[in-house]
Amino acid sequence: MTHARNNRRARTAEREQSRTARRDSLAVLLSRAERGVLSPAEAALLRTTVEAELAEGDAARRAAGGQQAAVRREQQRLAAAEQAIVEAEQHAARCETTLASIRTACTWADVWAHLGMFYSLTPEQAGQEARARRTEAERRAEELRAEEEARATRYANWLAAAQRECGAPNWPSLADHIAAQRAVRADEITAQPALNETGERPTDGRNRTP
Repeated sequence: MTHARNNRRARTAEREQSRTARRDSLAVLLSRAERGVLSPAEAALLRTTVEAELAEGDAARRAAGGQQAAVRREQQRLAAAEQAIVEAEQHAARCETTLASIRTACTWADVWAHLGMFYSLTPEQAGQEARARRTEAERRAEELRAEEEARATRYANWLAAAQRECGAPNWPSLADHIAAQRAVRADEITAQPALNETGERPTDGRNRTP
């Protein structure tokens, strides 16, 4: 990179020296032409020198025009970038405002009322989206409920099987079994005399409670 920079500097210095020499020669030739002592060879050299100056001037104007066009393009890109930044900041502010509103929403209708304004939806479109999300949420909730019920049933079956192995009542009928035992116990108590001759309730070796 340093070598290339040195080469550019050398070429620039060479062009400057050539331009300076040509203009010095042009000044001498014009002076001689003004005095009327210009020879035919010098007249030809003057023409060549003037044409070289004109060509260099045209090239400089073209280069300047290209640079100006490049500057205008950069200005346009800079303006577009600044506008994009402004729009991005505005969009971020709208996102934050919408998100804050959604966080306080209680229903899908409230959520999509804010989202509809954010996405420029019509009220009908926002309503359709809200109903679709509510339906999906209800469907998912029903699936979760069914999964929980299935899991509870599997656990109950496993527990019932484990209790059967231990000789305990089958778990699915355990509530019915307890209710039946309570009914039997109530019938036994009802069938006994209130008191015997000694003034005490009869016993059969078990503690009975009314």
